[in-house]
Parts: sequence; C-alpha cells; structure tokens
Amino acid sequence: MLIGFSVSNYKSFYEPQHISLLAGKVTRHKEHVSLAGNRKILKSALIFGANASGKSNLIEAVGFSREIILYGLDKVNLEKKYFRIEKEMYGRPGVFEYRIDVNGIEYSYGLVISYMKREVLSEWLVRVEASGKEICIFNREVDEKGNSLTSTEAFHAKTEESMRMKVYLEDFDQNISDAFRRKTILSDLADRGKEPAGIFAEITEVQKWFKRMIVLFPNSKYKKINEIASNENTRELFSDLISFFDTGIESIEGQQQEMDFEKILENMPEEKREEIRIELSNKVNERPYMIKINRNVYFLRRNEEGNIIYNKMLINHGNLEELFEYEDESDGTKRLFDLIPLFYERWEDSVFLIDEIDRSLHTKVTQQFLKLFYALKGEKRCQMIATTHDSNLLDLDLVRQDEIWFVERQDNHSSKVYSLNKFRARFDKKIDKEYLLGRYGAIPVFKEELDLEGMYEE
Repeated sequence: MLIGFSVSNYKSFYEPQHISLLAGKVTRHKEHVSLAGNRKILKSALIFGANASGKSNLIEAVGFSREIILYGLDKVNLEKKYFRIEKEMYGRPGVFEYRIDVNGIEYSYGLVISYMKREVLSEWLVRVEASGKEICIFNREVDEKGNSLTSTEAFHAKTEESMRMKVYLEDFDQNISDAFRRKTILSDLADRGKEPAGIFAEITEVQKWFKRMIVLFPNSKYKKINEIASNENTRELFSDLISFFDTGIESIEGQQQEMDFEKILENMPEEKREEIRIELSNKVNERPYMIKINRNVYFLRRNEEGNIIYNKMLINHGNLEELFEYEDESDGTKRLFDLIPLFYERWEDSVFLIDEIDRSLHTKVTQQFLKLFYALKGEKRCQMIATTHDSNLLDLDLVRQDEIWFVERQDNHSSKVYSLNKFRARFDKKIDKEYLLGRYGAIPVFKEELDLEGMYEE
C-alpha cells in the first residue's frame, strides 16, 4: 500500500510536495482504513483544486517515475519535465520518493534524476523495521566528479547471495556504462535475481508493487474491451455494474467476428503489417492468442474453417435484435467502461490513480462509484487516488477529512499540496460550501474587472 509520495522539480512542483495516506484521528468511515502492521493506511485520497493548479501533474509525477523505475530513462520523454518557470531548474535534479507497505513490510524508495545529463543520480531502497530501525538494501550516489558509488547493509543468509549482490551492484559502480546510468537498480536486481526467497525475492516484491500500480488519465482506454464479452461470468458481472449506474444498458453481449486485418492495420507501414500477419499465422490456433494492435488488445483463435476470429463486445439497450457498439455510447458511459474493470480485475495490493475521475460523469454517478469502491474492495489492500473538480464530493458523509487534499497554484506558479486536516474541519461542517467560498484556498481567482466592450472596438 502507498503510505506517502513526494516530488520536487517536476513540472509545476518546485519545492518538495508531499501527499500522505496515513490515517489521522478521524473515527468515521472505518471501512476506509486498512491495517498494515501498527499503521492505519487510508484506502483513498481525493485531490481538489482549480484548473491549472497542478492536480494532474501530481498523478503524472507518479506515472512518470513509475515508468523510469520499471523501464529506465530511455523509455520516458524527459523534455521540459522540470520546473520551467526558473531556467536553472533544468540543471537541478528531479526527486521522487515513495513510502510503501509491501506484504506488511515498510519501505522507503527514492529516485533522483538529472534532466540535463539524462541519468539516475541517486537511488535507494530502505527497509523500515517495526522497531523503527532502517536497513539500506541498496544505495547509489553519483558524486561531483560523476563517479557512481553503491552500497548495501542487507544481511545475506547465503554466501552465494552475498556474492551475487556484490557482482550486480558493481555494474552500477565506478566504471558504470551509459546503459546502467539510465536504468534503476531496483528493476535490474529484480529481473536478474529471480529467487524464491532472500534479498532478491524481497526486491522483486517491491518491483511487483510498482508493476501493479494502475494510472488512468482522461484519455486512457481499457484495452481489453472486447474480452468483457468472452467470459460469461465477466460479462454478467459487467452487465450488472454498468446497468447499476443507470446507463440504459440492459446487458453486455458478445459476438464472434472474423478479424478484418486490413482495416485494423491500415495505418501501419506495410513492413510492420506483414510482421503481424506472419506472427498471427504461426501462433494463432484453437487456443486464444493475445496480441496488442494500435493500443487495443485482442484475444484471437481459429475457428473450424481456419479463419481467425475474436469476440466483439456489443451492447443491449433493450432490443437484442439491434445491438449497439462501444463507439455508439456517450462519453460518460465510455468513461465507466474504462473505470469499471477496477472492480472486478484481480488486482491485489494495487494503487489506482485516476486523473479527473468525474470527467463526463454526473455527480451522483461519481458518488456511487466511490461508495462501490469502498464496498467491493472490502478488506483488500487496494487504494484509489483521484483528482476531481466536483465540489459535491466534498461531503464528509462520503469521505473522511484526512482523505481530502488540495493543490493550489502559488504566486511563482508552482504547486502546493496540502490536506483538509490542516484546517481541522468538523465532521458536521458543509465543507463544499466553505470550499467554494475560498475557506480552504485552491479555487480559481478571477480578475476584478474585464473590459468586454474594449474587446469589440474597431
């Protein structure tokens, strides 16, 4: 579970900004809290703020650092990601730090990158014992001369494990190659360690935690949309959920269709199209074969005639003889199609980050979505962090005071992150009205006068 995250020198974040999911002293909504050892960790956080305050940048900071952690600097776009209001920030590092609980063990993981040199400057993984003692599993630093230095305090039960750790860390030490300067120790050791127990297994569990993280933006699409209809249980569950939100949909139906490759591959270069045709010809048989084409996932198989087919999802609005396609649905319904899989996919100990959770959704739908998240996830170690403009969600009958966060743009155009807890709001207070009145900040501030007549003068 995510305990806390901090970031500095990334987009609108200048000085270090921090969000915490440690539960406060609030006694209401106990179902919104999970126990991790002796810690109480919140299941959700809602982030409010004006347009251009930096809410989306907070979600992007997590997504951006996650990509680096898992795949290295070569897989991300580093251009103009620093705090651009001050030019010297290009030469200063971007810092991302996570406090997480994995399998009941607390860790601090941090990553420091150089936008200018395009390399990892520092990285650490620290295990925090129940006693409060900290054990450095690994640490790397780049000194002023550009030399990379690594160290570890981890105890190794086996001599072989100790030797392997030493050898692997040497790749990030002293005469480090450019490739290793741009990748993380965490994923390198996890990918190479592959042990069922011991220090490498522990590192792998931390890497898996980052892999399970789901980051959704307003333009994110559920890639396995057609597979909703391929399994009867999934289809029935999705039908119940989508109809629960009053979309007018009575059921989700499936229809086997022959793959029209020329239409699906029409925007690809001919060489790439031919590669896919050869791959499918050799690998698709009676059993489903998964392939990703143009950001969509297809599960393909051959029918008795030898044709390649897939299950296409269709939508019943009350007439089974006239089914609708996904493209026919409203933006709000499409948004639900992207969000509902969070309820039934088997994600355990996962963090869902959703930018603009209320996009195209009625207030009542968003409220019910939150209630359903708390109800369906129950005791599972899942969390949801979401940004929103919907002030109606500032309802203490719906969420706890410590689950509400604000992002506000400062005079120097940087973003400041702070909690409603700072104001010690009472549980019986109408905080949505207080928020719109400016009691908590993080709202738009308009110019007092605007010369509209002058705009239209010839």
